Amino acid sequence: EIAEMGWLAITTPEALGGLGLRIGSVALLAQAGGRSLINEPLISGLVTADLLVRHGTPTQQSGWLRGLLAGEQRLALVAAPGTGDGLPAVRLADGQLSGSATVVLDGDIASGLLVQAIEGGVRRWVAVPADAVGLQRQIYSLVDGRGAATLVFDRCAAEPLQAGDDPHPLQLATLAAMADAFGAMEAGFALTLDHLKTRRQFGATLGSFQVLQHRMVEQYVRLAEARAVLAQAVAALQTQPDMAAGDLHAAKAFIGEQARLLLQELVQVSGGIGITEEYALSHWLRRVRVDEQLWGSAEQHLAHFAALAA
Repeated sequence: EIAEMGWLAITTPEALGGLGLRIGSVALLAQAGGRSLINEPLISGLVTADLLVRHGTPTQQSGWLRGLLAGEQRLALVAAPGTGDGLPAVRLADGQLSGSATVVLDGDIASGLLVQAIEGGVRRWVAVPADAVGLQRQIYSLVDGRGAATLVFDRCAAEPLQAGDDPHPLQLATLAAMADAFGAMEAGFALTLDHLKTRRQFGATLGSFQVLQHRMVEQYVRLAEARAVLAQAVAALQTQPDMAAGDLHAAKAFIGEQARLLLQELVQVSGGIGITEEYALSHWLRRVRVDEQLWGSAEQHLAHFAALAA
């Protein structure tokens, strides 16, 4: 159904059956995904489509990419953390993969894998069917309910993509993860604000207590700052992709931490209901904790940002 609505086509040119690259739409869809707590492989689909556009051969584009846009293929991205600045843990030699990768988002349901490997000291992208001989897959759920897998490649045959290591797909994944976290921030703030306006204690609404008003104002400022940082990253990747690395590193380092702090504070303000399974707030907190670690931690991105600034 996601494919039928065209969501997966917004990172693919019209000539290849898509709607054209729309960075703002990627952010809006990811933001809605975080707000709605969807567990479908939306981000993985957008990012792998972008990778196939940039590095796929015509045959791979007519097969893997067309199947992805039609909803017939589910692809997962296997890459080094920190938007590709580190070295992959998977090695390519004589057309075979060796090594392992942990916490591969949507690796549990993927029908194919796009793997970033190291070959002769150079990063290279390859495609691997999920049922390939020599591939071991341990599947599990992440703390927020999304699926993932740990992959072990034991001389696994791989199909090389075109040479090159364009950082754009991993930058897009970083942006989408932060938009997802921001959507959870927005939804959690709105839910908590409504709770404080309607929940009564000691004969008055919780929102009438000045100490809670001050704490919510602090979270509103945190939310506004995150919105501005995300908007800057979207604008940078849309208009100046070759110079967007600094803004993306800043967004991942800032929003990841701020989302966690905001949701933790909202749980405290909400009281006991904030940690129950039946209440969405605890699920948004788990969501941003996972987003904080995907595609490189805040510490890794902060180090990359500092290196660029220097």
